[in-house]
Amino acid sequence: MKKGIIAIISCISWGLHGQVALPTFQAVQYSELYSFSSHTFTNCGATLYNGPTLANCKSSYNTSWEDDTKFFNVETQGFQEWTVPANGTYSFVLKGASGGQGYTSGNSANRGGYGSQVSGSITLTKGHVIKIVVGQKGADSNGSSSCNGSSGGGGGGTFVYNNTTSTLLYAAGAGAGGATRTTNSSIRDASLTTTGKTSEGTSSGAGGTSGSGGAVAGGCVTVAGAGGGYSGSGASVTNAPGGTHFTTSAVGGNGSYRDGGFGGGGASGAWTGGGGGGYSGGGGGGLLDCNCGNLSSGGGGSSYDSTSNATISLLSSSGHGQVTITRS
Repeated sequence: MKKGIIAIISCISWGLHGQVALPTFQAVQYSELYSFSSHTFTNCGATLYNGPTLANCKSSYNTSWEDDTKFFNVETQGFQEWTVPANGTYSFVLKGASGGQGYTSGNSANRGGYGSQVSGSITLTKGHVIKIVVGQKGADSNGSSSCNGSSGGGGGGTFVYNNTTSTLLYAAGAGAGGATRTTNSSIRDASLTTTGKTSEGTSSGAGGTSGSGGAVAGGCVTVAGAGGGYSGSGASVTNAPGGTHFTTSAVGGNGSYRDGGFGGGGASGAWTGGGGGGYSGGGGGGLLDCNCGNLSSGGGGSSYDSTSNATISLLSSSGHGQVTITRS
């Protein structure tokens, strides 16, 4: 009996020392909801004041997760919802849209304002839903007149929001609509602070502060709508609505002249450029005087960084916004 026990123990010991390959079992750990390394969220082909639909984005992207609404969805038009696949650090690069071009007659100084770029990293939790609004470029002027319809619509701001924790993470400001004449070109570009820019003109529209929309100017003809902010819409005037704020619909101003871009861009007035959307909206364009050759752009929308560690800079070209997310 003892010899048998000793023999069994010896056999087990011999096996444990690697002489016999015994079956092993290992628990599989599923650490992510789906495979993800990097993706750029765009306007998905949408233009002007309304954002893209789910169908627009599914036809624009080519990923392994876009067909599963648990991981990607557009329940409210223009608000792209991305589910964080795993705990970790993610880098973000946001670009705000540019404003629409003013009537140029060969003068490049009448371009629409440029948006800002916000680059930063933040820790995210698996399963949290991130809402993304990609700003769209404001409409260009009619290109054939230095008076009515000669100014561009304001561009739309770009936003990244943690819907699970109800926290705004980042916002990139948009450029304002350009005009026939702009003496201070920096006014139309996005603000790199949290305050929107005040438009040009003797009667100018003030930029918004602390997430509010911009104001409109006074004037002798229809002036432009202001840019919308994070929590407050841009001010409107007859025929030139301001952009709507992020916490409702982020729709751009849809007026009688040139539309603002999705993301809160203000519509242009008869002669002046719309304000840019952003964390705080830019002011609607005012008038230097009552001469249609002496018109002004709107003010650029502002930017935001919840971490205080992001890099915020001005873009150097026109176009729609975008958001690139990369898993570290």
